[in-house]
Amino acid sequence: MAKGKKKNKAKKATDKLLDVPVKKVPKKSALPDLVLQPNFWRNNWLPAVLLFALAIALYFQSINFTYVLDDQIVFTKNEYVKKGFAGIGDIMGKETFQGYFGEQKNLIEGGRYRPLSLVTFAIEHQFFGLNSRVSHFINILLYALTALLLYRVLCMILPARNQWFFSIAFIATLLYVAHPIHTEVVANVKGRDEILTLMGALATMYFSLRYIATEKIYHIILSCIFFFLGLLAKENALTFLAVIPATAYCFTNASWKKILMITAPLLVVAILYIVLRLEVIGFLLSRGKPVTDLMNNPFVEMNVSEKFATIFFTLGRYVKLLFFPHPLTHDYYPYQIPIMQWTDWQSILSLLGYIAMGVYAVYGLLKKHLVAYGIFFYLATLSIVSNVPFTVGTFMNERFVYVSSIGFCLILAYWLCKVLPEKMGKTGQMIGMGIAGIFLAGYIVKTVLRVPAWENALSLNKAAIKYSSESARANCFMGTALFEEYRDPNIDPKLKEELLEQITFHLNKSLSIYPRYGSALIMQSGIVAEHYKKDRDLDKLLDNFYKLLEKKRNLPFIEEYMDYLIDRADADKLAAFCYKTGYELFGRKVRDGNYAIKYLNYGLKAAPNNARLNYGIGKTYEAMGKSDKAQTYLDRAYKLDPSLPN
Repeated sequence: MAKGKKKNKAKKATDKLLDVPVKKVPKKSALPDLVLQPNFWRNNWLPAVLLFALAIALYFQSINFTYVLDDQIVFTKNEYVKKGFAGIGDIMGKETFQGYFGEQKNLIEGGRYRPLSLVTFAIEHQFFGLNSRVSHFINILLYALTALLLYRVLCMILPARNQWFFSIAFIATLLYVAHPIHTEVVANVKGRDEILTLMGALATMYFSLRYIATEKIYHIILSCIFFFLGLLAKENALTFLAVIPATAYCFTNASWKKILMITAPLLVVAILYIVLRLEVIGFLLSRGKPVTDLMNNPFVEMNVSEKFATIFFTLGRYVKLLFFPHPLTHDYYPYQIPIMQWTDWQSILSLLGYIAMGVYAVYGLLKKHLVAYGIFFYLATLSIVSNVPFTVGTFMNERFVYVSSIGFCLILAYWLCKVLPEKMGKTGQMIGMGIAGIFLAGYIVKTVLRVPAWENALSLNKAAIKYSSESARANCFMGTALFEEYRDPNIDPKLKEELLEQITFHLNKSLSIYPRYGSALIMQSGIVAEHYKKDRDLDKLLDNFYKLLEKKRNLPFIEEYMDYLIDRADADKLAAFCYKTGYELFGRKVRDGNYAIKYLNYGLKAAPNNARLNYGIGKTYEAMGKSDKAQTYLDRAYKLDPSLPN
């Protein structure tokens, strides 16, 4: 009898949270009747159609867009993907970037093993080749299907009491679909990994809850399959090991034993995935060599205090962008996000806010408060990309809150659809509807205006440079995009000159932010050559080449241009440059014999009888332990100029 009263009390508490009328629940079901309803989509076709149509309508314009940014790494220039079906084995058995670089580079902490989206690209390539329209259409379709899946899961835990159009599940999904912060994921083909991982995680949650309701073992099997697929899309799905049991605890009367029954198999799948990932990549987080490239480790120039002050500053930015998504940019690289100190109020406020959220999430979750659940969902799914446990390669990215934003939308919908009506009656309901309408209209307008930025490289970089003017990467990419326009043979000469000045400005800005930025140095070497074509100032060209080589020795364009200059420029000036670069810089200062020999040989091609060049190459070979070669050049040098030092 006491046990029955306790069960009744638990059910009433759950019904109050879910806002559902007290009714009989079928035996063995700890969830409301809606979970077991076989005709859900027939009975809810209208909200489903609206959500699906909104997702399609918001992003349909992106069908005509090209491939941009990292699309070349995962698709257009990925050799495994371009093999179609034949490349799937390599995709599954190699690090994600290997198909692009030709080898495993380990440029980013933890490496990358996200084969599922690449498998879909390979299948796509098999049937359609490089067809950006198909790629964008598939992204849009998957996003629309994600909206339906999210709505279905939310209806399981938060069924509508009366009005479906003002239910928590529908409004939360509606706000999620319209949120502009998702444009980077949907409008960029590479973003498919984010879409697939969320679809896998939501499907896992759906079948886990179905098991609680039915106790049918095949639901556990299906949850494991979809969880594994979600992990293969992106490791972010791991966070649902916390989200799913928390969901079952908050929204069902399931026993701890049953919650363990749905969680334990997922934990086994996660371990199997980690073992597979370890087998493919060879390490979990690091091979022992720290990532020192600023573009792949933005904290490399910071101490611990600065690092965490900057991290919490970015975490605060996420909250701000969820409420007010403006301005949006795809580029948060150094130093668009500045190095922060704990004396800055923004970092302090963010830290205090996240501590408060964490405390409330733990306390409220135990009490089964929906707001606490929404906060927990947000924090749990954001944790893996927060830079707190490990560095993810950039300060922040809007795509990083693609999953976490569900928690925000859920909390907002709860306040609008439940709290306001409960506190203020019909007036509160009208106010809630009005606020929901304002948010929805604002999100839709911002999304429609933001999507065109992803049309092509130039449009994307123009949009980025507007709000990311302090990013070395944004300035470099802008210069690169303008250079593609500059190379058009039919361009007006006056416009060509203006473009060259703009390119020069952006590359100079990029290098002023990060003087050793490889991509900017490579571009800059080409641009100084373009200036030489105009002014024919060889001294300026060679001086610029030397300054660039001081920062980065591997600049292929300079090597190619040296071959071009040998028969076309002053031999004495070339000889002086090659001696200074080859012997003094690479031979004595940097102590890179191979590069020293390379540049000294460029000089010898222009001036074979130059004593200093022969001396320099002889001394370099001597330092490299190649005495026979060294003596040949030294003998020639002393013959040409006996005054040279021994």
